[in-house]
Amino acid sequence: MVSQVRSVSSMPSADQNEVLIVEDEQTSRRALGLLLSSCGYRPQVFATAEEALLWLNAGRHPRVALIDFNLPGMDGLDLIERLRTLTPTTFAVLITATDENSLTGRLNGRPVSYLRKPLDFDLLLRTLCRQSFHN
Repeated sequence: MVSQVRSVSSMPSADQNEVLIVEDEQTSRRALGLLLSSCGYRPQVFATAEEALLWLNAGRHPRVALIDFNLPGMDGLDLIERLRTLTPTTFAVLITATDENSLTGRLNGRPVSYLRKPLDFDLLLRTLCRQSFHN
C-alpha cells in the first residue's frame, strides 16, 4: 500500500530537529537543506545511501528522513528498509519523480510514505509539522 501521509507513535529517542536528507542531485540537496535550516530544522545531507548509513551507524536517530528513490548504489527503498531496522522511530519519506504505476510495482505492497517531485515545499513543511505534534 502506498500512502502520502502517515502518522507515527511517539519517538522519544529521535532528535526532534534533525532531518536526514539523502538526495544525489546537488541542487535539490542544497535547496532542501537551506529550506529546512531556515525553518529551524537541522538538516543532515548526504548524496548516497551508503554515506547516510555511515552516519546512522554512528548512533544518529533523526526524527524524519527524506530519501530520494533513485540513488546511485543502494536505492531509496533499500535505505528505508535499513533505516527501519537501525532507527525504527524515524519517519521515512520517499521522494520521487517516478510515475505512480512504476512506483506501485517497485513497492510490492510495502507501506511507504512518499512525496512527488517537484516537491511542494508547503506540503513538505506541513508533513514535518505534523510529525512534530506526533512526537
